[in-house]
Amino acid sequence: METRTVYRSPEALNEAERADIWEILKMCDGDFYPPLSQRQSSYQKTFEANTGEVSDEGPRAYFDEMIRQEFLLTYVGDEMVGFMTFRTGYEYEKMGPEYNPSLYMTTACVKHTWRERGIMGALYDMMDEMTKRFGCPAVTTRTWSTNEAQMAMLPRHGFRELCVLKDDRGPGVDTVYFGKLVV
Repeated sequence: METRTVYRSPEALNEAERADIWEILKMCDGDFYPPLSQRQSSYQKTFEANTGEVSDEGPRAYFDEMIRQEFLLTYVGDEMVGFMTFRTGYEYEKMGPEYNPSLYMTTACVKHTWRERGIMGALYDMMDEMTKRFGCPAVTTRTWSTNEAQMAMLPRHGFRELCVLKDDRGPGVDTVYFGKLVV
């Protein structure tokens, strides 16, 4: 089956796409630390109220903020199987001057049944094209130090560690920022 990834600005998302994004986000809520349902936005700087438990209401506040960002949507046939969101013009002084401003990848989710098939890696690689579209050669993101899959995947896709916020997400769980310059 054909796999394709498309770009959508927030205003170009249709209702079916929004519904699919919401379902995938709910499915992936507990895959994040802390869970997305405990966050108010995809770029909040502190995680002090972390209980580690997924809310019964799902990540509604997170979704309401995230849906105003730029999107990459991945389809297999007619089924949306994953997405990535990003913000343009993101600045965070701890990443260093060459990575400011950047295209900041905020959220990436792939349906559980479609994992381990290269979809997430293709989304990361698609950000190279977005740097040309938005005229910004830096791409950044963050993850948590115990997220072994992302900590291994990001360097394989050309990202380097920029800074570490020690115990930012709780004792022994650091926030790690990564960046990539696309020439």
